[in-house]
Amino acid sequence: MNFKLITAAVATSALLFTGLYAEDKKMGMETMSEMYFGGNADVSYAKTLWDKMEAKGLNTTPANLYIGGPPHGKVREVLEAMIDGKRVIVKRNYGGEGVSLEAVANDRKKFLKAVTIMAKREKGYDAENNDWFWAKYKADGTLLKTPTGLELAGRVMKGAPKGCIACHTSASGGDLVFKHNKEANAEVVYVK
Repeated sequence: MNFKLITAAVATSALLFTGLYAEDKKMGMETMSEMYFGGNADVSYAKTLWDKMEAKGLNTTPANLYIGGPPHGKVREVLEAMIDGKRVIVKRNYGGEGVSLEAVANDRKKFLKAVTIMAKREKGYDAENNDWFWAKYKADGTLLKTPTGLELAGRVMKGAPKGCIACHTSASGGDLVFKHNKEANAEVVYVK
């Protein structure tokens, strides 16, 4: 075996790991043992959940469009359903040049940029955060990734000062769910 080649591979791996660790530390993940999202189990669950959302019509049922903002998009809609006896909240996020309520209503596919979800998991999954599972998909159901390549599925950005969990802890009611109602022009569509 070529010793120089092995040494170069080990050095490259160490640099890559160090870079990933530094980037992940910025996101609030202090060690790899504390990786809260993007692992195989979370990614697998997210893929299964997408299929169940498809079967239930959560990815195709039109909902009430409303004006939004970062990080979810200039126009969005929210749907809610029960999957496997657990609450799932789906937010479809629209953006791009020419986006408006009317433009999205006329061509949802053209402006759909991401689908973000909160799905209740089994008791103890993440007790600190009401056992919510988070994921962010592209319009085709592929999971979006962090700059370091972690897929956005699981306890996304747990412990970080920004991100899904940090933002949703400010929701009233202590359940990490923001209120969506007619007064806010953001009424939720419930899918049976």
